[in-house]
Amino acid sequence: MTNQQLQYYYEMAKRRRMFHYKHNERLVCFITYFIGNGNPKKYLDRKPWTVIDDEPGGNVLYIDQLLTDKSRDNVYLSLRIWDDIKEFIKHSFPAIKYICWNRFKREWGKPKTFREGI
Repeated sequence: MTNQQLQYYYEMAKRRRMFHYKHNERLVCFITYFIGNGNPKKYLDRKPWTVIDDEPGGNVLYIDQLLTDKSRDNVYLSLRIWDDIKEFIKHSFPAIKYICWNRFKREWGKPKTFREGI
């Protein structure tokens, strides 16, 4: 891991913008996120590994990174993890109404933003 990546994770943890999920004492995944006002361009157009300040009064949680341990049973845990993440967001950030995340696939040729209501 590069120094820039370490600095990113350190800063996200310091800002409490990191969520981790454990199953049977195993760290299954962790997520870094930002809170904004519905403009995903701000998050797409930044340099990688850049920490962005939350926007005041934001009602959208942008997932920046979702990293897993690549275990086979993650497929079976994914729905439970997603439900737990949404409960964490509802409890921790009552103003959040939507979750957004980006995916990139070669056939699309660019990132695609997905959005789901809480």
